[in-house]
Amino acid sequence: MKGAKEKLLLFALILVSFVLAAGNVYAFPPIVMGNEGAFIKLDYQGQLYGVWRNMGSGSSGQGDSTDLFFRRNRLSVWAHGAGNYGAILQIEYVGQRNIDDLTVSDVPGSDFHVLDAYFMADFSNEFRLYAGKQKIQFTRENLEDCFEPLTLDRSLFIYALKHSRDTGVVFWGNLPAIKSQYKVEVSKGNSGNNSPQSNFMYTARFHVSLLDPEYAYGYKGTYLGKKKVLTVGVAGQFEPNAVYSDSVAQTGAKTYYAYTVDAFMEYPLANGTSAVTLSGAYLKESFNNAYQGNNPDGVSIGQDGAKNGWYVKAAYLLPKRIGPGQVQPFVRYEKWKFADLFDVFDQRLNWIGAGVNYLIDGQSLRVTLQYSRTDFDKEINPQSKSFDTVTAMLQYRF
Repeated sequence: MKGAKEKLLLFALILVSFVLAAGNVYAFPPIVMGNEGAFIKLDYQGQLYGVWRNMGSGSSGQGDSTDLFFRRNRLSVWAHGAGNYGAILQIEYVGQRNIDDLTVSDVPGSDFHVLDAYFMADFSNEFRLYAGKQKIQFTRENLEDCFEPLTLDRSLFIYALKHSRDTGVVFWGNLPAIKSQYKVEVSKGNSGNNSPQSNFMYTARFHVSLLDPEYAYGYKGTYLGKKKVLTVGVAGQFEPNAVYSDSVAQTGAKTYYAYTVDAFMEYPLANGTSAVTLSGAYLKESFNNAYQGNNPDGVSIGQDGAKNGWYVKAAYLLPKRIGPGQVQPFVRYEKWKFADLFDVFDQRLNWIGAGVNYLIDGQSLRVTLQYSRTDFDKEINPQSKSFDTVTAMLQYRF
C-alpha cells in the first residue's frame, strides 16, 4: 500500500512541476478556405490520469491497485462552410485502463473510436438542426464540456439508457426574450436484434437562465468568474418497448422513461478574478420493473440501468494566483439507489469526493488532485465492497 501511494504522489508532483514550468498553451490556427468565411480547425485535447485505489482485481478484490491511463485523448476536426453550415468529427483513443468507475480488472480494456460525427445547420438563433452521432441532450452533466468540468470529472452515475451518445437528429434553439433554450431529439435508442421493437428514443430539454444566459450547445462546469449564472433545467426521455424483462425468452416488453431536474449557479467575486460555483441535479430512470424478470435485459440493470438519485457539487476559485495559475478547491456528494447493481437488488450508494484544481490559461492546462469515497449499503460480494480512490490528472488542450 505504501509503495502504491508513493507512486501516485510522485506522479502528482511531476504533473505540478510540468504545469509550473509551462508557458501559454496555444491552439492550432484555423485553415481558411477561400473568401467565403469557410474554415477547418483542429483541436487536440487530452486527460492523463494516475489512480490509486484500495481494492484489487479478481474474485477476492484484495490488495491495492494503481493505474496510469488516458481518460480522454481526443482529436477534433471542426469544419464550417460558407453560410450557416458545418460539421464536427471527433476521434478518441483512451488506451488501456484497469481501474474503472466501480471495478478493477485484471484485463485492461482499450478503445479507439469515432466519438462524434455530426452535421450542423444554424438557420437562426431560434432554430438549428444538428444530425449524426453526438451527445444525448438529456442531463446537464452529460452536456457539460468534458474538458471544463467543475470537479475532476462529471458524475459517474448520471447517465441513462445509451450512456453519453447516440445517433439522431436534434432540433434546438435559443429564446432570447425569456433567456431560455429548448432541445428536441429523436435518436436510435435501444434498437437492435435484442430489443422488443426498433423504436426511436425521444428526448426533450428546456432551461431558463435568471441571470446571464447560457446559449451554447453545451454547458461549462465553471465559467471561472467570467459570467454571473443562475440556470434551472428540466428534461424528459422516453422509448416505448425498449427492453425485455426476460431477454432469453424475449418476453415482457417494457417501456423506458426518465426525467431530470438540475440547477447551476456561479457568482463572480473580486471583479471576476474569483467565483463561487454551486450545481446539483436529480435523475429518475425506469424500465417498468424489467429488472425483476427472470433474465432482465442487461440495459435495464447496472450502473446506467434503472435507478434514481442526486448530486450536489461546489467550488471556490481563489482570487490570488499561485505561480502562473489559480487554485480552485471543490467538493461533490452523490446519493443513488440502483435497481440491480452487481447482482444486488435495491443497492444504495453514497459517493463523496473532494479535491483541488490548479488552472493555467483557463482550462487549457490544468492539474487536478481528488480523493473520493464510494460506500455501498449492501456489501454482499467483492464487487460491492466500499473503497477509496485517489486520482491525479493532467489536462492539456491545443
